[in-house]
Amino acid sequence: MPHLLQVWPSVLKRLNEAEHILLLSDYDGTLTPIAAQPDLAVLGQEPKNTLLSLSQRDKFIVGIISGRSLLDVSAMAGLPDLVYAGNHGLEISGPGLDFVHPEAEAFGKTRGLLVQDLQRELSSLPGVLVEDKGLTISVHYRQTPDELAGDVESRFNTTVSPYLKPGGWKATAGKKVLEARPDIPWDKGKAIAYLQDAYQSASLTFYFGDDLTDEDGFEAVQSSGGIAVFVGQARQPTRAIHRLDSPQEVVETLQLIDRI
Repeated sequence: MPHLLQVWPSVLKRLNEAEHILLLSDYDGTLTPIAAQPDLAVLGQEPKNTLLSLSQRDKFIVGIISGRSLLDVSAMAGLPDLVYAGNHGLEISGPGLDFVHPEAEAFGKTRGLLVQDLQRELSSLPGVLVEDKGLTISVHYRQTPDELAGDVESRFNTTVSPYLKPGGWKATAGKKVLEARPDIPWDKGKAIAYLQDAYQSASLTFYFGDDLTDEDGFEAVQSSGGIAVFVGQARQPTRAIHRLDSPQEVVETLQLIDRI
């Protein structure tokens, strides 16, 4: 998988040829380094200034797609004119957009019960945070001692098991986070396709992501002829065809794009 900046001339050619570009990124681990606690991952001034500059140009439609809730990710980024997709795209806002997946809203009652069950089963373990994100649930255990990680995962799986059924909930995992989501056919890839349909003037889609939940996004971008970039230490398999090593390199790439 080639490093994006090593093949930059060919990428730059495509960027120059596109009249409008849908420029999208994940948040945690991509625009900002992974933090010990979710509320510490505040967007730095350098990426904030660059995203602000890009969002003010007619050539770019700039958006952030995150597993965080819509309210949370928009507050953490602090940029009012961007497109935001929260809860892996179950809720989307932006210029001319106000979307909440209709099926996801129907899970409110069981979500509340599942949150209570997870808090009861996991609260005794150090460093575990159960987060109710409005439409989905995350269990963060980055601050849990490594020797207890297996216990967290086991208790999580046991607790969510009664809720896992077609039309119910599904369990997913990321970097030191376990998630319960409504079992509906929607993910970051579907959210990107929704945005591509909403902003049809954009002939090229660019997407940065770092986690397993970004793979659906990579697939959607690649299938549309766009550019998908994996951020972090190279791993296989991934549907991305380019890579960057760190959030800092994402910022540097965004700055290069802003010079077009």
